Amino acid sequence: MTHLMNVLLYCRPVRQSGKNLFLADNNMRITFILILLLAFMQTLPASATVCDDWNSLEKSIRDSTIDSNTARKKVIELDRLLIDSFAGRTGNQEVRFPVKGYGPESIGGRHGNDFKPSGYNFYDGNRHGGHPAHDLFIRETGRDALVKGTGKPTEIVAFADGVVIAVNQSWEYPSPIRGGKYVWIFNPESNRFYYYAHLAKTLVSPGDLVKAGETIALLGRTGKNAYPKRSPTHLHFM
Repeated sequence: MTHLMNVLLYCRPVRQSGKNLFLADNNMRITFILILLLAFMQTLPASATVCDDWNSLEKSIRDSTIDSNTARKKVIELDRLLIDSFAGRTGNQEVRFPVKGYGPESIGGRHGNDFKPSGYNFYDGNRHGGHPAHDLFIRETGRDALVKGTGKPTEIVAFADGVVIAVNQSWEYPSPIRGGKYVWIFNPESNRFYYYAHLAKTLVSPGDLVKAGETIALLGRTGKNAYPKRSPTHLHFM
């Protein structure tokens, strides 16, 4: 702000030989302000854009509109920027079960054996294999994702502190996107990415800082395989 005031004072209207040079001086003032604003924008922290860049990159990988080698280079670059931008801003290391009101008993499979990382490659996008995640099932009277007995929406909370880096806010059948509506959150302290899928509604946006236990979404049945009636309602948590 001090520099801006100096520029404005330097560019104030002046008179020379009795002639008002305001117009020429005003053009100079505008030029200096534009130069100053450009310099300021170039010094903005990476956090101002890195989350939007990651959000865009995630969609390109998901939809296979970018080749895997280019995608890997961009992920490495953005990973460094995320750590540099947000390290120390999400220092709490506590964790919370991501489905509010539930615990490990809701984990699908036998002793967590639905977690099958073999065959999974993030860079395969929507065509990936494997299942490197846990499906967390809820108790409900119908396929409505509402809390049994209260009729309220099932809340999804952040497993750990972090920054929201990608969100898919809309999904309509018969879209082939497997995660439906989903949220990606990055924890810079552990350098881990958390993925919450099959949501009814997302409540956060890229760049938001969240705390463990903070509500980030409402559970739903969105996604290619979660939408059919044969599928019990669950959170896909990776």
